[in-house]
Amino acid sequence: MPPAPAFAPTNPPAVAPLRPGGARPRFSVMIPACDPDEKFCASLDSVLRQAPGPERMQIAVVDDASSAVDVQRLIRSVDPQGRVEFFGGDRRRGLSGNWNRAIEVARGELVHLLHQDDSVHPGFYDRLERGFTRCPQIGMAFCRSRIIDDSGRLTKKTSRQRWLPGVLADWLPVIAERQRVQTPAAIVPRSTYETIGGYRTDLCHALDWEMWVRIAAHYAVWYEPRPLATYRRHSANETSRLVARGAVWPDMARAIQINARTLPDSIRAATIAASVRWHASSAIRTAERQLAVGDTAAAADTLRSIPELLEAAHGVPTQGLPHRRIAVLRARILSGSPFRRAA
Repeated sequence: MPPAPAFAPTNPPAVAPLRPGGARPRFSVMIPACDPDEKFCASLDSVLRQAPGPERMQIAVVDDASSAVDVQRLIRSVDPQGRVEFFGGDRRRGLSGNWNRAIEVARGELVHLLHQDDSVHPGFYDRLERGFTRCPQIGMAFCRSRIIDDSGRLTKKTSRQRWLPGVLADWLPVIAERQRVQTPAAIVPRSTYETIGGYRTDLCHALDWEMWVRIAAHYAVWYEPRPLATYRRHSANETSRLVARGAVWPDMARAIQINARTLPDSIRAATIAASVRWHASSAIRTAERQLAVGDTAAAADTLRSIPELLEAAHGVPTQGLPHRRIAVLRARILSGSPFRRAA
């Protein structure tokens, strides 16, 4: 068993239960927003096209103090009838802060956080609700996702976890190795958040991955193999901004250390070793892509993060890392030579 991580994470913020007595819809579809563009309208429309009445589904936009966009005007352009609730922001809370605020104002039994530039497909809510109906004890349900670029072109689909809908077996070590769930594809009972807490404020990128690991450590998880959610990956989204700032890999290292505290002794060492190997190799691939487009500074930042990722293993052997590729990449950066992919 590896020693306790050196990084001392804070506790996840508490989520208070709702006061008893009020009417509760089955779903709360919460759309955190911050200076959204026209993609926000498509996201909201994808919900409204399949939404039941307000007695069954709350739909709300939770704004993080947008300053460049009139978010309410965008909402009215899609929803002139006023079906959608709006929660304005008096100050910027950031990603985790706004997600947690969305959970706080959610009244439904099942909470869906939908990014402002992502969308869901017809049948998303019906199909995922079946998991909660058949297995009320589950802590979340999610479906396979489509990944698209800024132009809406399909680039990939997330890996299939099983062929038929149902509870995932041995899911904890699988999700603890690396991220496999896109946030718009997941629905979480509000009671789950009330039990295990909200999204961590000490993570800026891996906060959703850490949440899925935390849920899997406490609950069974339902999977729907149909790709009923779409995640948009583009140069202006939060992930791309964090990559450009060099913040992704240190955040991943912190998340691995937090996950190590969550895992039982029986699987901790093997799972953390696998996670470190995967993320270190992913960082190497990222550095290769950055060098290929001439972004030497970003590649150097990425390579500098690899030792921090390796430290997250805390003495657990991580054989199989491509150390020769790391050495070749560092040499290319130092020499300023044209990039050639390492063997």
